[in-house]
Amino acid sequence: MFKRYLFLLIPFLPVFSSFAQNTQYTESDSVYTVALPPGYLLPFQEEEAFLTAAEIEEEAVSRMLKFDTTSALNLEQIDYNTSFIPSVSDEVIQNRLGKIQNDIELNYHQRVRLFIDFFSVRKREFTLRMMAKKNIYFPLYEKKLAEHGLPDELKYLSIIESALDPKAVSVARAVGLWQFMYYTGKMYGLSVSNTVDERRDPEQATEAACKHLKYLYSRFNDWELAIAAYNCGEGNVKKAQRRTGKVKFWDIYERLPRETRSYLPQFVAMMYVMEYADDHNLIQDKPYYAIPKETIYVNQSIDLKKLADELMVCEDDLLALNPKFKYNYVPAGVKNYPINIPAARLSLYLDKQTDILAKVIVTTPPKPVYASRSGSGSISKEGKYYYTVRRGDVLGSIAQRNGVGLSQLRSWNNIYSNKIYPGQKLVIYGKGSNPPKVTASTNNSTQKSTTTASNATASLPSGKVHVVKEGDTLWGISNLYKGLTVEKIKELNNLKTSQLKVGQRLKLG
Repeated sequence: MFKRYLFLLIPFLPVFSSFAQNTQYTESDSVYTVALPPGYLLPFQEEEAFLTAAEIEEEAVSRMLKFDTTSALNLEQIDYNTSFIPSVSDEVIQNRLGKIQNDIELNYHQRVRLFIDFFSVRKREFTLRMMAKKNIYFPLYEKKLAEHGLPDELKYLSIIESALDPKAVSVARAVGLWQFMYYTGKMYGLSVSNTVDERRDPEQATEAACKHLKYLYSRFNDWELAIAAYNCGEGNVKKAQRRTGKVKFWDIYERLPRETRSYLPQFVAMMYVMEYADDHNLIQDKPYYAIPKETIYVNQSIDLKKLADELMVCEDDLLALNPKFKYNYVPAGVKNYPINIPAARLSLYLDKQTDILAKVIVTTPPKPVYASRSGSGSISKEGKYYYTVRRGDVLGSIAQRNGVGLSQLRSWNNIYSNKIYPGQKLVIYGKGSNPPKVTASTNNSTQKSTTTASNATASLPSGKVHVVKEGDTLWGISNLYKGLTVEKIKELNNLKTSQLKVGQRLKLG
């Protein structure tokens, strides 16, 4: 049998020999993704570096002789029927929820059942992705929650918040694994600058989330309400309680914001599906794991891509370990600033620290990239373009994201208040464009609106019809014509949305 398989080793013997003579790092680290099968050994583990070529050859032959081809073939022939979706009754689900309930109430409700079916049937691929990614972050969550004396089940909230993406950004501009808004994050020590957003740092954000959840529980002494408040804010939960005269989540359910009404049921459903994944034929045999890391401290700017080259690690790995840096570099002027690197490269960094730091200084800082959330992907800041308002957008954040002034944005779109509507298109003038001149006026916005409206009314075409021009919005048109509101224009023209087309004729009376 040995002779029969010996030819398989011949191509690898020179590799074993050369590796034994040279233990320097010559390959980039791969992404740490899949758990190794039981008994499997990597080709070049640390202990093998101390073996002679002859010993390596002997070990390799020994392993080959012990290899059971029959068992291996049988193993590969196992076929999971992943398309099979079991049918589970309400009674069974209710019973299972009772078994996994600990500190947080897991009340059964038809909304919970709806989302259990959603995650286990309609969105199976999403759930399988979460099952693959949970091992990256759950150990951190479990550790932090335990330190703060919080229920372990809260780790599932991050799936509902961000789908376990540290760079996730919501429509309302909440950021990170735990989706902190700017001011809430600031309350818990998460700083945001042009180059760094600590809301994207898993450890810092998880610490802040634990503190915030602990605070919310102290206000309600009820985990269902605390979880709801994490989504919509403490004030909205108390308002719902005042309006109903009741206290418990399912009693004030109808008075909560729509998103919050789904939030707690999704949390319960995701916890259930994760705990009973096998019973729903959700099998994830390719889990991801966190990259073993060590922290180094620097006092200078660092280009992370250059650092990856110098450490001979996969660039994606290094960037994944440092998601808080917006443009993949550490800014200048920092003092003892932490950077995470793969643990396997710490000794290499320490051995060549001076040389490495000299080579990775940032020479040309990357320019910020502004992105649109209108569904059309990235937008350029060159020329004239349009931004489509999404639910949760506010004028200030739109202006900031697009690098223009709030007063400019209002002037270009004839907006005289803070009201904007989902679907509304805002014209924005970037570099190289010729925006209309903004003339200074001592009149207040109400006077401007009245003057403009009266001028427009005087020049109305017969039949009171407005022909939509490029950049027009219902809000802008309503301000042009005295006595008209957005709702009135919609009613006159049977409009179901706020979207307009160039050339469209709108009745005004």
